[in-house]
Amino acid sequence: MPRTASKKSSSSSKSASKSKSGSTSSRSNGTSRSAATGSRSGATSRAGAASGRAGSSSPTSRNRGASKEVMPGSMLHEFFMDSLKDIYWAEKALVKALPKMAKNATSEDLRSAFEDHRLVTETQVERLEQVFEMMGKKAQAKKCPAMQGLIEETNEVIEETEDDTYTRDCALIVSAQKAEHYEIATYGSLVTLARAMGHSEAADLLQETLDEEKETDELLTQIAEGHINEEALSEGSGDDDEEEGEDEAAETEEEEK
Repeated sequence: MPRTASKKSSSSSKSASKSKSGSTSSRSNGTSRSAATGSRSGATSRAGAASGRAGSSSPTSRNRGASKEVMPGSMLHEFFMDSLKDIYWAEKALVKALPKMAKNATSEDLRSAFEDHRLVTETQVERLEQVFEMMGKKAQAKKCPAMQGLIEETNEVIEETEDDTYTRDCALIVSAQKAEHYEIATYGSLVTLARAMGHSEAADLLQETLDEEKETDELLTQIAEGHINEEALSEGSGDDDEEEGEDEAAETEEEEK
């Protein structure tokens, strides 16, 4: 009888030990398996960590480090470069368009805003050229249909509104903000892509331009809400002015009779 009890006790002890081991394995999500090979992998893990701190001396480590920065030839890199060419064309086109917008503005503050932004845009063009250089490419422009359409629309707005009216200023602000919003969307995307590909310096330059575009957009809103919108509300339509002129002419004829 004592021997039988001893065997049962031994069996229970082994069963409990297995149960505890299984429970620990389940809770640690694989830790027990790693522990089983710890003595063999410990040296390898320490060597791997040392290699990472040392700057990836092995060819495999160097390839891992380079993979963070998307290299030329990848589809994402080509898309990024194509987008740079697009906005480069757009900025250069705006440099040419802004003087005409300034010339046709009625209010002095709007005229000054356009003139100042032309100078800012010239700096943005130079900044894009730096980004091209960072990418190992010569700056190249690709026609931007979106910006071309916005500039053509601005020219139509100038033709369709009367000189020296605040209504024209309202129309010019709307056109300018359409262009600004296009640029904000473009630069915001370029910054995100540049950071994702590991081009941090390029991303910082593009972020500078993005911040400038947002500031310009806010400034245009302030100018519009400051007085231009209110002034435009008091302006009659062109047809009303013609009718008033005709009425005045008719009254003059009656008086002469």
